[in-house]
Amino acid sequence: MLIKVKKNWKDLIDSKTHVHGLSRRDFIARGLATGSVVVAAQKLFMGGILGKAYAATMTCPAPVAHPGAIAQIFSEGGPTMGARFIGDAQAAMMNSGIAGNYGISGTNLVQLGPNMWIDSTSPFGATLLQGPPGYGGGATPAASAALWKTNVLSKISGGGHLGPFNMDDGAGQNTGLLGGVSPFKQSVMGKDLLINNAATRASWAGGLPGSKVKSNPTAATLAATAALTPAATGLTNPAALGAASDAANALATAMSPVFNNATRKGASVAMTNAGCAFYGNNALVDPNYGTSLFTASGISALTSKLTVATLSAQEQALLAAYYQSANGTAGGIITEYGGRDYHGNDPITQIAPDDIEEARAIVMFLAACDAAQAPGSMIYLANGQAIANGTQNGTVTIGGQQVTVNSPVASGDAGGAYNAGLIIFYSPTGSVSNARFTGTVNSSSGNATVDPNISSNRDAVAGLYLSALAWVSGGQVPAAALKAM
Repeated sequence: MLIKVKKNWKDLIDSKTHVHGLSRRDFIARGLATGSVVVAAQKLFMGGILGKAYAATMTCPAPVAHPGAIAQIFSEGGPTMGARFIGDAQAAMMNSGIAGNYGISGTNLVQLGPNMWIDSTSPFGATLLQGPPGYGGGATPAASAALWKTNVLSKISGGGHLGPFNMDDGAGQNTGLLGGVSPFKQSVMGKDLLINNAATRASWAGGLPGSKVKSNPTAATLAATAALTPAATGLTNPAALGAASDAANALATAMSPVFNNATRKGASVAMTNAGCAFYGNNALVDPNYGTSLFTASGISALTSKLTVATLSAQEQALLAAYYQSANGTAGGIITEYGGRDYHGNDPITQIAPDDIEEARAIVMFLAACDAAQAPGSMIYLANGQAIANGTQNGTVTIGGQQVTVNSPVASGDAGGAYNAGLIIFYSPTGSVSNARFTGTVNSSSGNATVDPNISSNRDAVAGLYLSALAWVSGGQVPAAALKAM
């Protein structure tokens, strides 16, 4: 019997009597497609022609690092803010009544820069004047303090919004007094560091990128904000991620002709950006990356300026964080200090240590800016203010030294000096900002009245942050910040 089989055109073309070859679909069905790709990929990725060509042609831009430190201190609860920084107008009209309400002696005012003053015998003022230990290689604490005043404190100016904006006893804590600067201030990390932040952020700052440290900062807690989460262990390491990046980028190059990327607008830039992003992640899986950023004793620019080892762990962490903001690695450093409701607190054992703690943070900020030789803006505000009833003399410890001070005696709530916000500008060249204060001050009591153009905390805080961004950007306010605020 003769059986006829219908043949298609492919059968007619090939008259050979061998076994029928496998099609592409046959390979896929048998699970061999993946294997063939792996074989090819190994040749490409392990030093093959394509891999070499890709590495030779790919040029990654340097990480974006916008120098200039921006920081904020929010003093929650209503401290005696009048016993801290004092503006020109307040200093010019100083009398015993104003001094008593502010909680300072009033007779020991020292000028810092063109328009800022402190009382040298207040805990806050004495701390600022002392500066960091061993600054400038001074042979004695007094010599270091003299160098600090000449080289750093003379290069600051201040401004802000005078006025009460008072909601004391914690009531104003959630009125939007915490801001932020990322991504308006570009940085390598691309985010702010939010230290002990509990209060509500300003409405325009709520969605800004930031990493929280929910305790007093240390090098370890800050390092955790910069490293890979979960922590890199085992096979996750820089070498492994580098190999994966090589593979991904080589594969993208191999597929480029398929998608005809050579003729597609922006394709080359997109591939480079993606490739560089892969390689840029290598640092994040290095377990020492975050530690190297926030260990002050390992940063030569800091150790060459001051004696880092004698600082507390918290001060060292702040010093390093402020330095990373100043050199453009980090965004802003936003710190909240709680428990500053001073009603009835002991002037020597409670009020003075709190004032010293915040003044030491500002010393760390200025020292970091000086070490980085970068401009800096520190925003300093509170949600209320305690009026004082004079001062109390006593001895406190500042930077390991016993110092006699006149500490504020807090007695109640008051409309004080600048609850709507102070801003301090630092210039490494000494060309300080032409800053000013809004609002007016009563020449008898020292109480401040807010400028009618500043209608809310939101307006005040936004204005301070825009000013900070303008200062570190050479006068150019980022358009995105203007739109947001």
